[in-house]
Amino acid sequence: MNLAYNEPEVGQLLDEVFNEEEIQCMHHINKKLQGKILKLQNHNNPKNLKWATWIITRLDGWKGYESQGPPGVIVLKRGLDKFASIFYGWKLAIDVGTR
Repeated sequence: MNLAYNEPEVGQLLDEVFNEEEIQCMHHINKKLQGKILKLQNHNNPKNLKWATWIITRLDGWKGYESQGPPGVIVLKRGLDKFASIFYGWKLAIDVGTR
């Protein structure tokens, strides 16, 4: 993911790393994490890993400003841990709603 964020937009496809349910969850998270100003919005292609990397790093507090620089591996690790917890809760909510 660290390499994906620093690559041009033609990077790895998202569905090669995350399954369809995880991608759906990320779409919901993305809506909540985007800021009101243009600089704080995820402008990456939603089919590429860079789009998911933006979401994962925002979960750990990375702001996305150019002056802040690209996210590092520690931010990615903590963001992935938070995403795993969110995804688990999201799956539980879906399962409860179907019973």
